[in-house]
Amino acid sequence: MKRTINGHGALRSVLEEARLHEDCGLGELTVLSAAVDPYRLDTAAGHRDGAWLAQQFNGAVARGKKIHWRGLHYAIVVQGNIKKPNGETYRNDDDNWSWLIDSAGKAARWLGYIPFDRISDNRNAPPIIHRKARVNVASFVSIGLDVTVPDADDINPTPFAEGFKGRQAYSFAIFGEKASLEDVLLPIARAKQADLYLPTGEISDTLLHQMASDANKDGRPLVVFTLADCDPSGHQMSVSIGRKLQAFRDLLFPRFTFELVPVALTVEQVSDLGLPSTPLKETEKRADRWRDAFGVEQTEIDALATLRPDTLREIVEQAFEPYFDDTLDDRVEEAQSDWEEEAQQAIDSQIDAESLAVLREEAAERLTELQSAIDDINERLRLSANHFTLPVIEVPKPEIEIEAEGDRQALVSFDDDWVAATRSLIERKSYGRP
Repeated sequence: MKRTINGHGALRSVLEEARLHEDCGLGELTVLSAAVDPYRLDTAAGHRDGAWLAQQFNGAVARGKKIHWRGLHYAIVVQGNIKKPNGETYRNDDDNWSWLIDSAGKAARWLGYIPFDRISDNRNAPPIIHRKARVNVASFVSIGLDVTVPDADDINPTPFAEGFKGRQAYSFAIFGEKASLEDVLLPIARAKQADLYLPTGEISDTLLHQMASDANKDGRPLVVFTLADCDPSGHQMSVSIGRKLQAFRDLLFPRFTFELVPVALTVEQVSDLGLPSTPLKETEKRADRWRDAFGVEQTEIDALATLRPDTLREIVEQAFEPYFDDTLDDRVEEAQSDWEEEAQQAIDSQIDAESLAVLREEAAERLTELQSAIDDINERLRLSANHFTLPVIEVPKPEIEIEAEGDRQALVSFDDDWVAATRSLIERKSYGRP
């Protein structure tokens, strides 16, 4: 059971412990606004609102079923007389909808009142999953009969192995702010066995939970590459993703490790590539700080994807280089070929020629019978691997060059402790200013 501090839950206890260790205030270790940072929701108001929403959820959704936020909103509205914790009636308007998803909904999930996987994400497109699953290696000996009827002379013990599959050292996820990035990113995701997340705008907590859960089950460290607009909102997306993955690790997946790499679109890329900019919206509250920090307006990632798709492709592929072993598949194929040759030699040196001759004679008689006898012949003639001592299967592991680690441009690194990762996210959010 996770240790708690002053009666707080898992996430707030992590924050409290770090604050005491660093001898600083809560605000100095808060990345997102206090109203949405997962580590700051453990308050009396948060528990009150979260428990209220859980009551509405359990009344509207059958056990084991899911619902999307809009569906839950209408399930509450249709009752007509549901009072919110502040005593006001829950109504079908924007204020109540925003309170549901931005306040009560976040508190209910991060404080454990509603499991993350019970809320469906109807706003964002589902990710495209490419990660390579674990494969258990195994060896056996086959007699060579499948479905066709061979000649008796074709019956020869042949080694087979399962599990010669190259699996990279890291699992990968690519987040792109725009669905229009698919043309460039999908081929890369396939080639690199990376999961591809292309929501509209900021990624939802539901999809981030899936990302963390999948990586936790996978067992390998996760590397997340992010691509977003060069503007205050796009800049913030990496911060939000990093903070919430941090929280999922502390709350649900203690063995989960991740590294976060902002790939594009950076201020330097906009300048170096001469990409067009447009004025920031008048409603953008961070506009003055953004201009003061970077001296630019805003440029959409679509500008790079549309005008310079090859350049974007090159930028993303370069980001993978410090993490990806391009030689792995060839080395695994070579290792399998070497194993098969060695295993065949082992069988040839150990085989009982007299027993094989008996098997061939029996097969010669039976193979003249009806096709239906083949299944029986396959079963009887299949040689158990217990009769042979085969070489150990050794599948090559990925080799990541030590020198390449210096090329990593991670915002959050595997080696960062909680405070270091938090301060890195805060620094990015503040545009590198104290």
